[in-house]
Amino acid sequence: MTSPKSKISILYVDDEVHNLSAFKASFRRDHDVHLANSAEEAFTILETISPQIVIADQRMPEVTGVEFFERLLEKNPDPIRILLTAYTSSQTVIEAVNKGQIDKYLVKPWNNDLMQSTLQAGFSMYEARIALRVKNEELKRTNSELNRFVYSVSHDLRAPLMSMLGLINLAKLEKDIDGQGQLFELMEKSVVKMDNYIQTTLDYYRNFKSEISIEPVQVEGLIDDITESLKAYHPECKINLTHTGCHELYTDRMRLKICLGNIISNAVKYGRKNGANYDVNIVSHLTVDEYTVSVEDFGMGISDADLPHIYDMFYRSSQNKDTKSTGL
Repeated sequence: MTSPKSKISILYVDDEVHNLSAFKASFRRDHDVHLANSAEEAFTILETISPQIVIADQRMPEVTGVEFFERLLEKNPDPIRILLTAYTSSQTVIEAVNKGQIDKYLVKPWNNDLMQSTLQAGFSMYEARIALRVKNEELKRTNSELNRFVYSVSHDLRAPLMSMLGLINLAKLEKDIDGQGQLFELMEKSVVKMDNYIQTTLDYYRNFKSEISIEPVQVEGLIDDITESLKAYHPECKINLTHTGCHELYTDRMRLKICLGNIISNAVKYGRKNGANYDVNIVSHLTVDEYTVSVEDFGMGISDADLPHIYDMFYRSSQNKDTKSTGL
């Protein structure tokens, strides 16, 4: 979006050359003015620029201003459309509104002060139009994520609960102590799975709702905290940490922990090969200007088809059928 101090980009289309010259002479100092002597020339110019306002004369030899705006709507509906004509009729205005969906109708010869105020008002309308479109896109994305969230909660929370319910019923019937112990271990796995899902969902919520809080963070200790909890659930994985440089980073601890936790836990969960013991290597380096972390595992990696979706909420790769993930 253009800042208030920037010049307004304007395309003026008119078959009369003296009108084009007069317009540019009047407004080129304040605005970025582009001129076109015909509709076809205007569409050629529009391939290289994106004006905020388009002004067109109604009476042109090949197409009318209304017809030009009809075509413009199909190609680019964003610019503010101003119809300019010396011939006023109710039918022209009706067609301009219904077909060209114009935003303003001015009569020639224009008054410079009125034109200037119209351009300023038009630019404000353009900014509001773009902002509204962005908000609508955000709303659509939010609604889509909410739908996925509801489905995922109902599916991924219910699955371990139903699993535990089944195991509890089996445990009631099991008389052998060893058999009961095995059932309790399976219950524990279901509880851990459900707790992990709830925790990642809470992290996602905190990331969007919590205020940013900057504080000194001991990065090496933070990574140790993350890896210690992962080692308990993945004893077959050896996590190797190498940290160099400074030790204290000023940042948002909660968000840094979420970022590092996701990257490292993904490496631990998906880094195994054939069920054997495996390594995950973490290289952390902090300077006064930059903090970099490299996490290396030896798993299957991410396919090219999955790369565009790695930030999609609840997206899960079809490659990882054996390892359950929340997609968060």
